[in-house]
Amino acid sequence: MTDLVYISGSGRSGSTLLERLLHADGRVFAAGELHVLWRLPPERITCSCGARFADCGTWQAILAASGLGDRLGELAALEARVSRSGFLRRRGMRPERLLGEAEVMCFLEAQLALVAAIGAVTGKRVVVDSSKAGPRAFLLSCLDGPLFIHLRRDPGDVIASWRSRKFDRGLGADMQRLSAARAAEDWLKAEYFARAVGARRPVAFVDYAGFCGAPRATLRAIEGRIGSRFDGVAWTGPAEFAPGAGYHSLNGNPDRFSQGPIDITHRAPDRAALSRGDRLAARVLGGLAGAMFPARGAAAVSER
Repeated sequence: MTDLVYISGSGRSGSTLLERLLHADGRVFAAGELHVLWRLPPERITCSCGARFADCGTWQAILAASGLGDRLGELAALEARVSRSGFLRRRGMRPERLLGEAEVMCFLEAQLALVAAIGAVTGKRVVVDSSKAGPRAFLLSCLDGPLFIHLRRDPGDVIASWRSRKFDRGLGADMQRLSAARAAEDWLKAEYFARAVGARRPVAFVDYAGFCGAPRATLRAIEGRIGSRFDGVAWTGPAEFAPGAGYHSLNGNPDRFSQGPIDITHRAPDRAALSRGDRLAARVLGGLAGAMFPARGAAAVSER
């Protein structure tokens, strides 16, 4: 059996950094944003190993082992129908109703097949999916087995980060820049679904700033909450670790391509580089969003 650890949160929340830390344990395979397998055409995916998706032997072997190579379009269509806020709410957010629907089960079983194939091909005991999507996290929480970590970053910083320019060498272009309103909506949606999952399953709620300030303590707290150990991380300093071998992350922050020791540091967006309107939006919308879903105190990890 291979365990699935799902990282939820808004975009620009620090999931790539957390994913790389977990992958530094030799038992772990960090898949990156697994949903890009069915969301993006193969020619737009660059593995963190540097190979285009079609040329990455690891991912081609995983697809072959999963039997899903010719069904990725089907997964995209299923996600568009069942992994949506409206779909879940119309069914009362009730797992028994959701698991009674054939399309939901087909969507979930395909993901479990992917996780099993990753374990079979790589020999890893834990697979980390940092897709972050809240509705998908909730669907997965209807099953026994998946483990959940939720990253919360200050919403003003998230909005400012979305409005900042960042080049992704995997895409060969600047990363997508959401509007301030869309970034705030994405943040609120992530927080809403994290609490919905947390009402049913153990969730390690991680504060980004707390994680950067005390990464080792955060990792221990995550272990205590989700019941999975990450003892194999090779720490090279108080907040620095050696990256794990065989890293094949599908998508995420461009930092997934970096080599050498990884330093866990808090990165605040450069708000001075933003337009006046974006700075105002980050402050106002960030303040409103943070008031709706406030931080959980000073602890790096809280339970609910």
